[in-house]
Amino acid sequence: MMPEDGGLLPARPLAAQAHALRAAAAFIERAGVPGLSLTIDDERITIQVPESLAGPASRAAAVTRLAAAAGGQASRDTRPGRTRGWIRADGQIAGPHVRIFTAITGETP
Repeated sequence: MMPEDGGLLPARPLAAQAHALRAAAAFIERAGVPGLSLTIDDERITIQVPESLAGPASRAAAVTRLAAAAGGQASRDTRPGRTRGWIRADGQIAGPHVRIFTAITGETP
């Protein structure tokens, strides 16, 4: 990816993103949960347990397991808005911050 001025992006952010990607790949490989959705940006790694993988209880259990491995604790999102009721957790994977979540829409896990 190249910025509008045509120059290359600085190596430091790219190196940090590559480190986060390698750490996340190793983390999800150890977790053994197939089909996860992974995003990495400047702020954090985001891991989604997609609705298509399993029912709400199984997805909530997967978030809980992943959260524990990342040093976090899963909880239901109680904030108003479209993510209310979702199961989410924050933690760290080899340094970078991680957010793990699954959508729970009107169902009880």
